[in-house]
Amino acid sequence: MAKRYFLYLAMVAFWVQSFFTAQVGAAFFYDDINGHWAEKEIRFLAERGIYKSGGNPYFNPDKTISRGEAMVLVNRVLEDVYGNLAEPGKKSYIDHRYPLKAEVESLVANMQALLDVNTGFVNSFRPGDQMLYNLHLASNGFLMKKPQKDNPDWWLSTSYLQYPISREEASMILFYVMSPYKLRVVEPKVEDVQIFYDGYHQWKQKSFYVDTASPYAEGIREFRLFGDQRNFDPYANMTRGQLAVVLARLHQYLQADAGKQFGDSPKRQQLAASLYLTAANQALSSKNQKRLSTYVSEAALAALKQGDIQLPLHQFPSVLQIRKDESATEKMWVIGQYEQRQIGPYELEFLFEKDESNPFGKKITNITFRER
Repeated sequence: MAKRYFLYLAMVAFWVQSFFTAQVGAAFFYDDINGHWAEKEIRFLAERGIYKSGGNPYFNPDKTISRGEAMVLVNRVLEDVYGNLAEPGKKSYIDHRYPLKAEVESLVANMQALLDVNTGFVNSFRPGDQMLYNLHLASNGFLMKKPQKDNPDWWLSTSYLQYPISREEASMILFYVMSPYKLRVVEPKVEDVQIFYDGYHQWKQKSFYVDTASPYAEGIREFRLFGDQRNFDPYANMTRGQLAVVLARLHQYLQADAGKQFGDSPKRQQLAASLYLTAANQALSSKNQKRLSTYVSEAALAALKQGDIQLPLHQFPSVLQIRKDESATEKMWVIGQYEQRQIGPYELEFLFEKDESNPFGKKITNITFRER
């Protein structure tokens, strides 16, 4: 019996891995989505490489999707818009046998970067860790809220991550992903962040929905990822087609948001510039030339070479100043102050100009180095 169980797990892991394996440079369409109500969203995500067939011609839009797959797809949406934002760390609480572990770890790292950038400071709160801990609680039959006492030895097994995700669990995951966009509106201080999350952990939020008191669905309702129905149906398992619609809406929100932030208030412009530079610097450090070229011109990158020292493009946190020229409205200068052990304090002045090669609608065309 045990051998059959592990054989089953191995077969599922192989299928999941093949479904999520990249087909580089190949646009494809599944054979079973024609005429399906989620066809448009599935095609959109597949065309962007968020879904990757790995040679599998069937999408199975009406079958359920697992918790692990859902998190990986959310991360792929984030990275399709912004690129990778941070170097992922190994998470011992995720079963090392899970085939998509590395991509879940990338989601955790990207979520932390989004929170830090959108608040403007390094946070002690770890949204990705809390998200996964909530799934651990659910796997043991507890409510997805912070308990009075944490279990230090928790972990998420492969079998649990491959089990279907409920709508409530999906809303919880998306709440932690989207919370930085809620926090930036209030321009929080360091002590405000924990208070913000505690308000949701203590289940004191009123809900628009008639069939759930969970704060997570209410917490992300403003983003309209799940539509406008009064019934949320929290315990229903999500199908691949249903999640595809949610992911397409998430992508649409993130892409539209990235572009419009540079036209918002000075504070929002600082946050947008910080996110832009964080993504560009990660592309530089990971040698992702394709992504880097959408953010920074080759000529601009030359300024980062100071003698034998290769400077980073950006270091977070840092003070960013925005300067605009009313006579050249398509141009914007962002000045960052940094310090490097071998050089000392210095600043980089980035010239942003209009460009449609990335969702921000801007590209760095010149970088000026100055010692301070």
